[in-house]
Amino acid sequence: MRMLVLDGYGLTLAASHGALVVRGRDGRRSIPLSDVDVVIVATSGVSVTSNAIRLLANSGVELVVLDHRGMPVSILYASHYTRTPETRRAQYEAHHNGLAPQIIREIAYTKAWNQSCILRKLRHHSPEEINSSLASMMEALDRLAASPPRDITEARRWAMHLEAAAARAYWSGVAAVLPSELGFDGRDQDAPDPVNAALNYGYGILYGIAWRSLVLAGLDPYAGFLHADRSGKPVLAFDYVELFRAHLVDYPLIRLLLRGWRPGYKEGRLDPASRRRIAEEVNKTLSSSIAGKRLENIVRGNALELAKSLRTGREYRAWRGC
Repeated sequence: MRMLVLDGYGLTLAASHGALVVRGRDGRRSIPLSDVDVVIVATSGVSVTSNAIRLLANSGVELVVLDHRGMPVSILYASHYTRTPETRRAQYEAHHNGLAPQIIREIAYTKAWNQSCILRKLRHHSPEEINSSLASMMEALDRLAASPPRDITEARRWAMHLEAAAARAYWSGVAAVLPSELGFDGRDQDAPDPVNAALNYGYGILYGIAWRSLVLAGLDPYAGFLHADRSGKPVLAFDYVELFRAHLVDYPLIRLLLRGWRPGYKEGRLDPASRRRIAEEVNKTLSSSIAGKRLENIVRGNALELAKSLRTGREYRAWRGC
């Protein structure tokens, strides 16, 4: 995933002769569109010209605007994609034809499974605590392996309860591994500590990538399965990022922290250098491979798999990283 991250105050993104141009205090640089898949505006004080917006939209390059926590507040993408009507009709019908409960179960199960993969990688740092967390996670996974309730509301309640139990065990294991000086007691997006702030920011980048993958597959980001529909909320993107958080954000950041990196954090915000480092790490991880497959291709491909499953009526199989 080739990301252009704009995180400096006073930058301007413009277009000239079919290329993107970034102007700032340090000068001017031209970037060919062929080198960019997504543009991320990661701070305030960035201007984007209308010519740049047109060029991005016509070229299928998304423009993602993040807030200070890293959450997308706006995503601009092209207005035309293939097979969108057929796929979206099937997506909406899945809530009434019995497909939705299986998709709900698959998302919750795969999220917990991928989290367990990360704990196994970390086991040598704190064997006793990690083994205890893994035992609790396996209990939740065993229960998630069962057939879900047929009613979609009951299926959500059932899956979310078990997914939350697995997540508590997972984050307990992660907290045991990280240095105590970081003040990380567990996952809480509102907690005033640098680790949760770094996770928030990484997840925000991932939301933009998930959104892009879903739209390219013809899916509606606002019609979810595990997460119930909420006006103005891209709940299918919330569903989809659950599959990839552990491998694309958690593990890269945990590894950085264990190697001594510390995010700059003041007055509830990460500093620009830390935001840049997190974006670079997510991007580098997307370009890496698991079992011979590049992760960026897995993220794109699994959205196509979900769309195909909806159109054909067969069970959806999410990506599992170990």
